[in-house]
Amino acid sequence: MPVFVYTCLCYLLLPIGAVAHLLFIWRRPEFRQGFWQRYGWLPNEQHRPVLVHAASVGELNAIVPLIERLHSELMLPVLVTTTSVTAQARCQQLFGHNERVSHGFLPLDLGFANAVMLRRINPRAVLLVETELWPNLIAQCARRKLPTVLVNGRMSARSAKGYQRFKVLVAPMLRQLSHLLVQDQASAQGFIALGAQATSVTVLGSLKYDLQLPPASQQQPLAAGFLGHDLCWVCGSTRSGEESALLQVWAQLPAELSGTLVLVPRHPQRFEEVADLCTQSGLVWARHSQLGERSKDHQQAHKHQKRVLLVDSMGLLVDYYRCADLVFVGGSLADTGGHNPLEAAALGKAVVMGPNCFNFAQVCDQLEQAQGLMITTNASLLADISGLLSDPELRQRMGVAGQALVNSKKGALDRHFAVLNSVLINV
Repeated sequence: MPVFVYTCLCYLLLPIGAVAHLLFIWRRPEFRQGFWQRYGWLPNEQHRPVLVHAASVGELNAIVPLIERLHSELMLPVLVTTTSVTAQARCQQLFGHNERVSHGFLPLDLGFANAVMLRRINPRAVLLVETELWPNLIAQCARRKLPTVLVNGRMSARSAKGYQRFKVLVAPMLRQLSHLLVQDQASAQGFIALGAQATSVTVLGSLKYDLQLPPASQQQPLAAGFLGHDLCWVCGSTRSGEESALLQVWAQLPAELSGTLVLVPRHPQRFEEVADLCTQSGLVWARHSQLGERSKDHQQAHKHQKRVLLVDSMGLLVDYYRCADLVFVGGSLADTGGHNPLEAAALGKAVVMGPNCFNFAQVCDQLEQAQGLMITTNASLLADISGLLSDPELRQRMGVAGQALVNSKKGALDRHFAVLNSVLINV
């Protein structure tokens, strides 16, 4: 009954939602890609693929090693669905050359859209990453008796509180999942409290620790040429409101701390907004996209003690992390929950984040306890960044500690694969 009521509400709101969707893509052309996929018409190039849904770039990066093992060791085709446009661009980078892995957008959680998708692609199983729990999709899979598995599942205290308001809908949905493979005991307890069967919940650790960093791209020499040999502070996955604070701190640092502040916004639609902030800061700045075009200007930029580089291209965050003396991971000064610090930690970089890290609460707690991560605030940001950039030995100790933690936590990939192998072997 709760799913029926939820579905009726979705259909009642569909006309308004469809108009809103059309207006949205009219204003944001980049979202026109895959319009009909949002209503179920996904590519059906593969025969009975494993459907893997990872909403965003962070979730996708975490699941990539598992996807690769599914098609390389089990010889199964895979269809990867995402929600965001940036995640689709990342899919193209990762799998564009691989005939065994296709990708598209997950449909809206409407009964007809999910039915069309499942009928078109006829998956052998559905894997949902982290907290991608959609009542109609899971109900449709249950009707078809499709194995439906939550992988790398997590349940923060904040998410649990939100789900608790809709427990009457959430509890039946969780009981329809074949397995819930979760990151930690706190997440396991959260899912069980919401109604999941305890026998279906297994703690396997976080796949994020088994990350596979991409090799350095051809863009890295250009970046190194602009950055020079002085300090490099890379601020990755920044969100609205953070760049202005970071630019202000950079301008106020002591004169002896010279180098480049690298800003890597989380979303490409904000590139121009951040460019305006760079101009307003009064600092010398450049765009990554123009590094090869204005080499003389960039040589002149090295004469200035403090420079800013705006990375206005996607897929280069790890390249810039490699160049960094210090990394700030965004979304954590803004109240959006923070982004993944493990890529920087795995590269042996000292990491700083704001106080809002609830999306990666356990990871951040572990990194902070290992002294590989410093939590800062808007009020203490200037003092903390100044202290870290002035102390190379402290940065090195933090980088070594963070890298050691990442290496010690590996193994969730093998544990996930063993369970999925047993699920998929007879499907």
